[in-house]
Amino acid sequence: MMKRFLALFVSLALVLITIQLGSAQRNQRVRWAPDGKHLLIGTKWLDPLTNEEVEKIPVDTGKKTVNPATEFRKALTRALKGKRVPRTLFRRQRGRSTLPRAPERRQGMLTAKGGTRAVLVHEGNLWAWSSGKKARRVRDGMAGIRRMELAPDGRAVSYIKDMNLFITGVDGGKTRQVTRDGSEVLFYGELDWVYQEEVYGRFNFKGTWWSPDGRHLAFLRTDEEGVDTFMVVDFIPDQTKVIPLKYPKAGRTNPRATLHVVRAKDGKTMAVDLSKYKTEDEILIVRVGWTPEGDRVVFKVQNREQTWLDLNFADPATGKVKTIIHESSEDSWVNFLAKPRWLKDGSFLWESERTGFKHIYRYDRSGRLLATLTSGDWEVRNVVRLDEKKGHITFYATKESAIGLHAYRVGLDGSGFTQLTRERGTHRISLNKAGTLLIDSFSSLDNPGEVWLRKADGTDVRKIRKTPVRGNPNLPELVKVKARDGEMLDVTIQKPNDFDPGESYPVWINTYSGPNAPSVRDRWQGSGGSRGSVILLRINVRSASGRGMKYTKRCYRQFGVQELKDIEDVVKWLTTEHEWADASRVGIEGVSYGGYMAAYALTHSKMFKVGIAHSGVYDWRLYDTIYTERYMAKPQNNKKGYRVSSVVKAARNLHGHLVIVHGGMDDNVHMQNALQLAHALQNANKQNFTLMIYPKAKHGVRNRHWTDLKRRIIKEHL
Repeated sequence: MMKRFLALFVSLALVLITIQLGSAQRNQRVRWAPDGKHLLIGTKWLDPLTNEEVEKIPVDTGKKTVNPATEFRKALTRALKGKRVPRTLFRRQRGRSTLPRAPERRQGMLTAKGGTRAVLVHEGNLWAWSSGKKARRVRDGMAGIRRMELAPDGRAVSYIKDMNLFITGVDGGKTRQVTRDGSEVLFYGELDWVYQEEVYGRFNFKGTWWSPDGRHLAFLRTDEEGVDTFMVVDFIPDQTKVIPLKYPKAGRTNPRATLHVVRAKDGKTMAVDLSKYKTEDEILIVRVGWTPEGDRVVFKVQNREQTWLDLNFADPATGKVKTIIHESSEDSWVNFLAKPRWLKDGSFLWESERTGFKHIYRYDRSGRLLATLTSGDWEVRNVVRLDEKKGHITFYATKESAIGLHAYRVGLDGSGFTQLTRERGTHRISLNKAGTLLIDSFSSLDNPGEVWLRKADGTDVRKIRKTPVRGNPNLPELVKVKARDGEMLDVTIQKPNDFDPGESYPVWINTYSGPNAPSVRDRWQGSGGSRGSVILLRINVRSASGRGMKYTKRCYRQFGVQELKDIEDVVKWLTTEHEWADASRVGIEGVSYGGYMAAYALTHSKMFKVGIAHSGVYDWRLYDTIYTERYMAKPQNNKKGYRVSSVVKAARNLHGHLVIVHGGMDDNVHMQNALQLAHALQNANKQNFTLMIYPKAKHGVRNRHWTDLKRRIIKEHL
């Protein structure tokens, strides 16, 4: 009996191990091996066409492979006479602060193009290494520097020390102080808060750009004189900690940016000539780069309200500027899109939304249009690969679906448009080194995922893997709902696991609804139903549908108005067409722009019983210039739009119960928004709201208290 039990136990254990191994195999990443020819699944190397396992193939680069970090560390250890040099010293540890001039955690090793030259800062000293040579101490006094950048040729570094820009030659250590008047209000080579947040990307304060040949360095000068100071306050210590932050609010004084170029060999500095722009334009410099040869600075300029954009070339020797392309719009803003993609003949690919949809165009360096590569009532998302040798580009676009993503290919003259992926859902592809094969990984709302090997023209080779749907899944239902004006909206409905069509359920909407930020996407989101006994509803309002500028601009100069109409139309459809959706128990929540929409809904509609507004902007005069004025123009030029978009001004119209949640140290959407709204509600004697402040939190609250509060609010009010 015991032997039979042991045999059965061993058999079951083997089955479980097999299942686990099979599950692990299914979840292993499929990618191209380092040689760019074979498939790599887990640690197995496979022939892509036969699927046969092969031995790991060493990558032959034709020359001795050098690991700069390993060689530099050995050389530095010898130079320090055996003193231990930690490996972490060579890894760059980027800060996650959104505050300007925050100390950097660790510069790490910076490597020049080709990997044969590198630099790093150790114990306040700048060290340099070249392949096959000793580590050299270039200079001292480098403790506390910021934004260190190595020229592509490895012969100079730029950095910020205190508040000024410096360049140090790596070979001789000669240092030139490029600027001398940097101050609390004058930034050189690094960005202020609003340029970081709204133009170059959160946590990115880099304001310098080396030319490809390493001869010149372009840098921004940003003047914040007159920009209002906002105080971010930590109230928890006995002595409050106050952080002053230059933060320009809509309609107020904006920082002024200018562009400059310094010659690395002698420190000669030239201002880029921006005299063609009028003072009243209050220009923004929104992108900076170089031509591949390094003979021209390439930069984009917009007016303050961002209704036009110029692509400019500047001569680094004289500062003279030539405008190559001018984009403008009379009924919307102009987005600053990707930098030009350069071809060897000097022409470049340019992205534009001039037709109401983002497409790709080819121009020569004089600004003459050579070809329209893509067109139609759909938009290009981003380029996967530019293959000039084969004469085409591969890119993602929304031609088949605005909520999914497919890959396409088109010739550099606009011919040979080909769809590479077919199955419904969101696709991600990876081309092999030769550009002859691709790995296609995709999923959809009802498909957990598949991986296919295809030829570069989209022809099937074989299915590599398919993840099965387990059990009896409760998947989101994708539907299209007609709005009051006939526009079709993408919507998902997710029911509880124990759903009974004879019962009546509350409806819960989780939204963002900010410009071009869809809530509904056709990709796998899991097989479980909604948590608790609620109907989860997600809605792509037209301005956040991903369908293109033609639809996104419907929010222009009147935030909240069209978005709420679309949400109301979907709620009305759901509760009218389905008896199990209770029209008297509808709730809405969101964070940031979604928090604004939740509060706007409860003050501009009677459809909602409860709303949770998290970190929202409740009057757009309280948010920053560059984001707000892009969509709303300046308050001075759009008084009606700011009035109809304000939650604070509509506080007396609050219906249902509103929960206002905010981080006390939010440097993005200030707690002032929550307090102004609470004050307006109190003045209107509204008792149907709750205010919850998290004193140490920044933009977005994530803790157990918040999670439990949300559950309680839904339970009590729905």
